[in-house]
Amino acid sequence: MAEPTAVRARIPLALIRLGVRRPVTVLLAWFVLAALAIPGLLNLQVDTSTDSVLDRRHPAWQVYQASLEDFGGDEIIVVALRTEQPYAAPVLTRLAELSEHFEGLEGVRRVDSLSTLPVVWVNEAGDLELEPAFDAELPDPAARSERVARRLARDRIAPGSLVADGGRVLAINLVLERGAEQRHAELLEEIHAWVDPAGGILSGVPVFRVAANERTQSEILFFAPMTAALIAAFLLLVFRSASALALGIAPGIAGSFFLLAAMGYLGAPLSITTMVLPSIILALGCAYSMHVLIAASAVDSSAAGKGPALEAALGRVGLPVALSGLTTALGLLAITFVRIEAVRMTGGFGALGVLMVTALVLTLLPAGLVLTARPAARPRGFSWVQTRLAPSLVDLAQRHRGKTLAIWAAIALLALVGIARVEVETDATRWLPPGNPVRDAYEEIRTTLSGISPMNVVIQAPPGGNVLEPATLAAVDGLAAYLEALPEVGKTISVADPLRQLHGGFNNDPSQPLPNSLPLAEQYLLLLESLEQIDDLLRLDRSATNIQIRADDNGSANLQGIADAAQAWWGEHGQPDHRITTTGIMYEFARAEDEIAYGQLRGLAAALAVISAVLLLIFRSTRLALLSLAPNAIPLLLIFGALGTFGLPLDAGTALIGCLALGVAVDDTIHIVAGFHARQGAGLAPREALDLTFAEVLPALASTTAMIAIAFLVLAFSEFTIARNLGWVTSGIMVICFVADATLLPALLLRTKRGNRSERAQ
Repeated sequence: MAEPTAVRARIPLALIRLGVRRPVTVLLAWFVLAALAIPGLLNLQVDTSTDSVLDRRHPAWQVYQASLEDFGGDEIIVVALRTEQPYAAPVLTRLAELSEHFEGLEGVRRVDSLSTLPVVWVNEAGDLELEPAFDAELPDPAARSERVARRLARDRIAPGSLVADGGRVLAINLVLERGAEQRHAELLEEIHAWVDPAGGILSGVPVFRVAANERTQSEILFFAPMTAALIAAFLLLVFRSASALALGIAPGIAGSFFLLAAMGYLGAPLSITTMVLPSIILALGCAYSMHVLIAASAVDSSAAGKGPALEAALGRVGLPVALSGLTTALGLLAITFVRIEAVRMTGGFGALGVLMVTALVLTLLPAGLVLTARPAARPRGFSWVQTRLAPSLVDLAQRHRGKTLAIWAAIALLALVGIARVEVETDATRWLPPGNPVRDAYEEIRTTLSGISPMNVVIQAPPGGNVLEPATLAAVDGLAAYLEALPEVGKTISVADPLRQLHGGFNNDPSQPLPNSLPLAEQYLLLLESLEQIDDLLRLDRSATNIQIRADDNGSANLQGIADAAQAWWGEHGQPDHRITTTGIMYEFARAEDEIAYGQLRGLAAALAVISAVLLLIFRSTRLALLSLAPNAIPLLLIFGALGTFGLPLDAGTALIGCLALGVAVDDTIHIVAGFHARQGAGLAPREALDLTFAEVLPALASTTAMIAIAFLVLAFSEFTIARNLGWVTSGIMVICFVADATLLPALLLRTKRGNRSERAQ
C-alpha cells in the first residue's frame, strides 16, 4: 500500500514530471495562455477610491441611501480663511467673492457662508429678516463687520460651522451634490485654484478620498517595480547567475500578469485593497522558485541535461511547495469572510494568484531548467548554513528543549496580555503623515472649526405622527444638545435651532425657547420655507427629522460611539414610539472599517481551522498538524500583542495582515515538517531525521525569509499607513516565524512519541 504522503504528492510530482519531460510543450502552453490573457489585462480598470471599501451589502447602507433621498447629500468641502482682526472687511469681501464663484461649480449643490446663508433675525419692529450676515451693499467696511458681529451674536447655526475664534476664522461650506464622486478630483483643482492664492485651506471627506486615490496609484507605480528590483538583486546575489535570476523571477512575474488579466476579464478593478496583490504574488513566486532552484543546484551539469536526476531532485521539494501554495491560498481565502466586495476580491483573487504561481513554479521552472544550457549555480554561503548552523539549531533544541518551550510559552502569555488591550479602530485621516498638506489642513480645520466629518441622526415618527409635536421637538433638541457636548462632536444642527431662534426673536426672549405648540411650529416653518437648509433637516411630510452632526474625531470607534450614545440617550429620554437611526458618509466608513477588522479576525480563526484540516489530511497525524501551526500561531499572537502593548489599533490596514501572514509564514514550517515526516516514515530516528531535514531545507528557508522580508520591508518606507503597516508587520512576522521554525519547531518535533522512545533507548 502506498504511503499516504506519497499518494498526495502525485499531483505536484506529475506537474514537475511534465515540465522536465515535455519542456517545449509546457512553454508553448503557458505562452498561449499569456496571449489569451492580454485582452483581460488591457481591460483592467483602476479604481483606488476609498469608496470601494464601503459596506454596501449591509442594510444600514440602504438606510443611508434613503436619508440622501430625504435630506440630500451630506458630503461637504470646508474652506477656511484666517484673519488677524475679527470679521475683517477685506476677508469678508474675499469670502463673498469665493462663495459666489463656488456656487457656479458643477457638482456643488449649495454654498453656505456668511455671505450666502440667511440668518434668522427679528428686527426692532418685530419683522422677520432672512438675509445673510454679510451685506456687501453697505458702503462702510466697518459697518459691514459690525453688522456681521451683531447678527451672529444670537445665531445658533453659524458659530462653529461658518465662523470661529471670535471671527478670526471664516468658513465656506460647499455642500456637494449626490453622486458627484467621480468629479471630486477636478472640483478640488478648481477650488484650490481660487483658495490657495487667498491663503486659505480646505478639507473634507472628498479631499481625503482624492488624496487616498492619488496616493494608492503612486504606490502601485513605485513600490511594485521596487519590489521586483529588490527580489531580482537578491536572486542575483545568491545564485550569481543571470539564468537563475531569469528563471527565479519568471513565475512571479507571470503569476502577477495572469492575476491582473483575470481581474480584467472578470471586471474587478485594481483597488485600494487589491493593489498589494502583484507584489505579494511576485514575492511568493520567487520564494517558491528559490526552493526549486536550490534543489536543482545539487544536480551536476551532465545529469541536469538528461532530466531524470533533475526530476528526482525537484520531486523532493514538489509536495512542500504545493502545500505552501495551498495553505497560502487558504489564508488569503479567509479574507473573503469580510462582507465588503473590494476586500473579498483581495482574498479571492489573491488565492487565485497564489495557485497560479504555484503551478508556474512546478511546471514552467522545471521546463526552463531543462532547456537552459547552464544549470542553476550552487548558492553562495549555503555550506555554512548546512554544516554549521543547521546542526547547531537541532543540538540546541535537543539540549535545551525544556527551556526553549518555556521561553516561547512565556512569550505567548505576554502576547495574550497585549492582545487583551488591542483596540479595533481606523482613522482614515491618519493614513497620511503629519506634515502632509492634506493632513495638516484637516487638523487645523478640526481644531478651529467643528470638524469635517458629517454624520446624521434621523428620528422617524410613527405612522401619522409629526416630529414637530412639542414633546418630540423637545426631545430632538435635547438629543442635539447632548451630542454636541460630547468631546468627539464639534457641532450639531437640528430643526429646533431655527425654530428657537425665530420664537425667541418674536418674543424678545434671549433664552430662545422652543415653540410650545404644533400649530405655532408649523407657522414658523411657513416663514422659513424659503430657506433651502430646512430641507436638510426636515422631511416634507414632517414624518422624520435629521440632526446634522459634524464630528471632529474620525476614529471609527469614536464615530460608532456617537451612534451608541445617541441610541442610549433616546432610549432613556426620547419618545418611545419614535425610531432613531444613525447614518451618514462617515458613519458608513466607520462601519466598513470595523467590518474589515472584525471580519479578518473571523477569517483568521477559520484559516487556522482549515489549514489544520489540510495538514491533517496530508500528514495523517493530528500531532504533526498541530505542531505545524504552533510556530506560526505564536508569532501571530506576538504581533497582535505588540499592537496592544504599544497602543497601536487594529485597523483596516493591519487587519489584513493576519490571514496573509499566516498563509505565507506557514510555508517554512511545511518544508520542515514534510521532510521530517518523510524521513521518520523511512525509519530514521527523530534526531537523525531532523538533522537531515534541517541540512536540506534551512538554506532555502533562510533565503526565502530574507527575500520576502526585504520585499515587504520596502513598503515600510511608504507614507501611506496601509502600505507601511503591511510592510513592517509582514516583514516582522516572517522573521519571527523563521526564528520560531528554527527553535520552537525542532523542540516540538523531538517530543514526538517515536522521539521519546528513541531517547529512552539511548
